[in-house]
Amino acid sequence: MNKFIKALIYFLLIGGIILLVFPVRWFPSFYDVRYMGWMALAGSAIIFFLPGLIFAPKKAAETSKKNRVALWLQYFLAFTFAANAFGDLGLYKLYQYGFEFDKALHFLISLLAVIILPFVLGERWKIRPAYAVLISFFTVVVFGVGWEVYEYLADLLLKTHISGVYGLDISADTKADLLFDFLGSATGVISWVYLRKFFAEREKAR
Repeated sequence: MNKFIKALIYFLLIGGIILLVFPVRWFPSFYDVRYMGWMALAGSAIIFFLPGLIFAPKKAAETSKKNRVALWLQYFLAFTFAANAFGDLGLYKLYQYGFEFDKALHFLISLLAVIILPFVLGERWKIRPAYAVLISFFTVVVFGVGWEVYEYLADLLLKTHISGVYGLDISADTKADLLFDFLGSATGVISWVYLRKFFAEREKAR
């Protein structure tokens, strides 16, 4: 892991402990304090452990090439949790000034996921490129729908305020989130095609 990922893991761990230990009244009123604490700890664990599950054995063919995509996945997870953490800390409130930070994340994270996952599937498990990008596209779209359901259930059962814009206009916000998930995923497919051509031409030139 590079210094950025290590620093982010420590940031999430320390931030999570602070949110879980200190009194709720010490934090801004729009924070879901305990929920944010547990999510910070979960995020640090996912960034640290999940990429390790796809590392190839040392004796496997093309080990270094296969394991390189595990690092790509770790970078993507780090970006995702870091962006969400900064959103929770206050950037999601930018909607009050005309910029919906969460929509930017829905688009950008979906785009990056559809670009990165096909390379992970292709390099690690030798899935054909066309299948890999289709699997990635539908996985991201389905995950986007599942996330909206999770937000609704979390608000219902855990009394959080993560569905909609801090609980405001939930239906419209959910539809917009799904739209940006789809647009990001579709843009990711197009970007992946051009990137694949670029890397293929680069390999031929060597």
